[in-house]
Amino acid sequence: MDKLFYQIEFLRQMMHDTAIEKGISHPEVLKISQKLDAVLNKCYRSQLS
Repeated sequence: MDKLFYQIEFLRQMMHDTAIEKGISHPEVLKISQKLDAVLNKCYRSQLS
């Protein structure tokens, strides 16, 4: 579970930094956001089990 939380924080920071640098609508920000969503969903599912 700690690994998931680390990934969530890492992706959040990466998304924030990329959005500041390249703009919120940049495709790279969207890709990171989708990865973050996947990790958040995985974390949520593991908490339900």
